[in-house]
Parts: sequence; structure tokens; C-alpha cells
Amino acid sequence: MKIETLTDGRRTILKLDGRLDVTWAEHVLNSALELLRGGRHELRMDASGLQYLSSAGIRVLIRIRREVSAVQGSFAIVNPSPFVENALRMSGLGELLECDTPEQDAPDTGTGDVAGAPCSGSAVQKGRGDIDVAGIQVDVHPLGAGAMLRVQATARWRPWTPVQDTDVVNLPFPRPVFGLGIGAAGVDAGDSCSRFGEFAALAGCLSWLPAGGGDTPDYLVEAERFTPSIFAIQGLVAEGAFSHLLRFRPVDKTGLLPLSSLFGQALEVTGADSVAMVCIAEIEGLVGAALSRSPGLMTTADSPGGFPQIRDWMAFCGERVHARHSALLVAFVSRRPDAAVAPYLVPLSSTPGLFAHTHAVVFPFRPLPEGVIDLEPHVRMFFETVEPVDLLHLIEDDRPAVGLGQSTFLRGACWCAPFSAGKGGAL
Repeated sequence: MKIETLTDGRRTILKLDGRLDVTWAEHVLNSALELLRGGRHELRMDASGLQYLSSAGIRVLIRIRREVSAVQGSFAIVNPSPFVENALRMSGLGELLECDTPEQDAPDTGTGDVAGAPCSGSAVQKGRGDIDVAGIQVDVHPLGAGAMLRVQATARWRPWTPVQDTDVVNLPFPRPVFGLGIGAAGVDAGDSCSRFGEFAALAGCLSWLPAGGGDTPDYLVEAERFTPSIFAIQGLVAEGAFSHLLRFRPVDKTGLLPLSSLFGQALEVTGADSVAMVCIAEIEGLVGAALSRSPGLMTTADSPGGFPQIRDWMAFCGERVHARHSALLVAFVSRRPDAAVAPYLVPLSSTPGLFAHTHAVVFPFRPLPEGVIDLEPHVRMFFETVEPVDLLHLIEDDRPAVGLGQSTFLRGACWCAPFSAGKGGAL
């Protein structure tokens, strides 16, 4: 089998020459998925040189169509050999064949084809502002003029002191509320105290990494009358509407977006000093840490705040991790943090004068549709189809020579808005 990749305007063409049977089915599938990963969502398969198509090959075509449909792209077979055309029609898959009207005969109206129906179109919304950031294209989509988030710092625990009963707060996270902090889900506060670890919640989905309970996060998803909640000793909780959606992607092979640059873009487009955000992004590399022992186990004899004792309580990644995975980020960023949230934000060494707190839930990679998309269905898509593989508190490692730097991303979607801070308590 010979596979050639060609570009025709917005479309990417996989030209196949040979036999699409069980021997080559997986290879063709991986080639198509790699193009999707790279943001090429308008796929065509040139089958003029395809001599044979088996049932294994047909299953691959159906799988490619399903994956393309998930990102609102389009997929069709063009120039089929007589054998391929007959095999598809006899299998009831004639709709995969490209219609007779060439794309160049129709004006480019900014619309994209619907997967599985190559002749019909659906609108793709364009950004109202474009920003270039060192090899990254950022499209800015305003969502709501004057939109504002209310953020409150909940729970009272301060590192590194023993946890008191009054430090624990039960935080619910219905769909309109998002946040991050330290806590654990359980029957009650006593049941949770030995497992307090980092958590992140958004779109009715709550995930936490139990300290001392392995490397795999647990999670809860809102359903019918069930609302996820967590017993927290620290928490930043936000509710309200997002003002902007930022879509970013690389424009060349060197394009990477550092986390601090994403923060800067959110602050710039909102014109605010304090911004809360959630993001779905493809990871180039994460730099982070997580609790390895629960603060609920701490006694007055412990002193984990300094080095090297801190290593008994926290685990730091020794290298940049989770490349080519997807991350769900929850972040709070400020140039001038209010006194209510200042204890929860840390200064960024890469950007003097900027303070932030970010948690990342890591999943196997899934592509996103282009343009304006809704947050909730895409977050829930992750939790309902795959399981999280990690959860990290993102940090910057600025050690001379051996430092890992900061987390960086390739492409994604970021919802953000200015926030105002209030005192602890229920929203």
C-alpha cells in the first residue's frame, strides 16, 4: 500500500494505491487520525488507485467517518475505482462517495461540509479578532458583552498545618459552577480526610486524585438529580458567564503556546486584571505536582513546608509529561489579586507581576471541532467515553540548567471571563 497526503485548499486528501485489506486497515486509520490530530478536519480519500476493498477496509472507512463527524468536519471518497465504488454501493455506503460538484465551483462562504453528507453545508462561525503568538494562531470569539464571573475562596486550610474539622467544607459542583482545590469525595469529612488531593470541576464533572491512593484520578458526573460534591479543605469556586472563547492552533511545526502566554491572551482580550478560565487543549508537555500524602494525616510533629521534607508529601514530575494527550484545565489568574483569593494564587517566575493557580485533568487525546463550540458537551464527552489518566497542579520549574520550564500546548479552546472575588461561603 502506498499512501500519499495532498492538500487542496481547505481539504486534505489521502491518496491510496494498493489494497485496503486487514493488512493495511490499521495503518490507513492511523494516517487519517494523525491528520485529524493536526487540525485537518476536511478529509477526502482518493481511491483511484485502490484495487481492492475488504470488510476490514470498510470498517476503517466507517471509523474515519465517525471520528471526523465528532469534530464537525467532513469525509468522503473521491475518484473511486470501479471495484471500490461497487463495493461501497453494495454495502449500503454509497453516501461516502463524493458528490459530482467540485468544491472549486462553489464560492467559499466559510461553511464546512457535514460528515457523511458531503454535498450539504453547515455554518462555521469565524472569530472576530486574530492574534499571532510565536507560531500560534489565536482566534477570538466574543461570547457576551459585560459577562462576569463571581469567584469565592472556600475552606480555611493553609499549608502546611494540621487539618481541623472547621477546615472542611462540602462543595457541590452543578453544571454552571467550576473550580479547583484540594479535597476528596466520600461519605463524610472523616471518611475523606486520609485521601485529600487535588481536584478540578467543570460542566457538571468533578475529578480528584486521591493522595496515597495510586496515580489514577476518580471522578463523578452530574446525572438527573445527582450533583457531584467534594469535601474540600481548599477551593476556588466560580459561577457566571464566559465573555470570550479563544481558539488556538499552530501555524507551523514550531508553534507552541506556553501556559503563561495563554494567561496573557485571556487578560488582553477581556481587558481585565483578573480572569478565570477553563480550557480543553492538546498537550505538548505538562510540568506539575500532586499531593502524595493527604494533609488530613498531618500532625503537629510534621513540618512538610520545607525541603527536603516536602518530598514526603508532594510528588513532582521529573520530566515533561503527557505529550499528545488532552487536558481539561481550570485556572484563576490575576495581576492584582484581591485579598480574598491572593492566598490561593502563586507568582509566576516566567511573568513577573502575574499570579495564578491551575489544575489539569489529563485524558487520552480527542480532537475538537473548529470554530465556536459549547463547553459542556465536549467536557462531558471525555468523562462519558474515556477515563482520566492523571490530575496535576501545574507549576513552573525555573531551576537553572535542569528546570523543566512551564506547561505548553499545541491547540485547543479556552473559555474565559473577568472575575470579581468575594468572601468564603456558598455562591
